[in-house]
Amino acid sequence: MINSMFNALSGLVTSAQKLQNSANNLANSKDLGLGINKVTVGDKPESRPDVDSTETSKVNISKEMVNQMAAQVAFTTNAGLTVIADETIGTILDIKS
Repeated sequence: MINSMFNALSGLVTSAQKLQNSANNLANSKDLGLGINKVTVGDKPESRPDVDSTETSKVNISKEMVNQMAAQVAFTTNAGLTVIADETIGTILDIKS
């Protein structure tokens, strides 16, 4: 049960990072000297680049908007899972007492 809470919280953090990076990319879309920020999620830190790694190319506004909508849905879903896990843990604690 606690694992579901940790998974939901981890998903919230990842979604928030994706939203933040996408908003940063949109804000920097006029500055051609700045790169695109990417969030790469994986189990092995050595096999994936840092969250703040940059890539020099133009920002695709439509792609960033889709990324923001997907991250928003993921954030909302993980927030709902956090509430459900909290209620379930509360119910289990009430039954045991």
